[in-house]
Amino acid sequence: MNLKALQYIHAAARYGSIAQAAAHLHVAQPAVSRQIRKLEQDLGVRLLTRTAQGVSPTGEGEHLLARTAPILQLLEQTRAEVRNWDQEPAGPVSVALMPAVAPLVAPLVAQRVRDRYPKVVLSLSEGLGTAISDGVLTGQFDLGLFHADREVPSLAITHLLDEPMFLIGPAADTTSAGEPEAIGLDDLPGYPLLLPEAPNPLRRMIDRLTADRGLTLDIREIVNSTAMIKAMVAAGLGCTIQSYSFFHEETERGRPQFRVMKIDGMSRNWSLARLDDRPAGGAVLAVAGIMTEIARDFADTHYR
Repeated sequence: MNLKALQYIHAAARYGSIAQAAAHLHVAQPAVSRQIRKLEQDLGVRLLTRTAQGVSPTGEGEHLLARTAPILQLLEQTRAEVRNWDQEPAGPVSVALMPAVAPLVAPLVAQRVRDRYPKVVLSLSEGLGTAISDGVLTGQFDLGLFHADREVPSLAITHLLDEPMFLIGPAADTTSAGEPEAIGLDDLPGYPLLLPEAPNPLRRMIDRLTADRGLTLDIREIVNSTAMIKAMVAAGLGCTIQSYSFFHEETERGRPQFRVMKIDGMSRNWSLARLDDRPAGGAVLAVAGIMTEIARDFADTHYR
């Protein structure tokens, strides 16, 4: 497989047309067709289905596109890094954020990158911890922000902050204003809980901490959606355990809908991951610096 053929088939699949791919690539249409047919001959499979309406990937083609997309992305990023080695950070940077903090962090990262590094092209995604770490390992993401509860081979993981966790109940139970009152781990069995199932990293942490103390929680329903949990807590159906992001929007608007109690002895980390054996270019380092700065600001503003 040569690089030009891969670039051509990605363009053809993206535009659904050999002609449009050729126009985008600024090359002659026969050249695109020739490179793609040669790639099919080399592999011994058909990669595109051709019809009068255009082209679409076959099953084999879909697999090839998925596996080679990170390679092309890495090459494009490397090209930009080398060209701008001693200049202003520039080029694509892909970042994956865990759902618990994505609504908080994404707008801040985007705004600061725009203000400071206008030549950086930022790509933001959301995913669970396992998907993020796998994506960084395969080159899909340059940086991943997630709760790292164990070491991952080949990843360089930097701890950014420890985020306190809160017991969150319906607003009807609110007894006082101001700072959230605190409860201990031993108090948790006294509350009806709505939690995700065990494979969820948050649930895994909760189970580990309560098991160590011999505590049995009163879990009323297993709910694998933050949005559903939020609606059910607001409806008075129980409480949940979550981070600041769960209730920050209502708090910022001055219309609290929940009773919030800090849980002493329970916290999760924010960790930033990148490939350990890949030199980080200026653009990636610049975005990593911004994310570290944001975490420090949150620690100073919300978690002290």
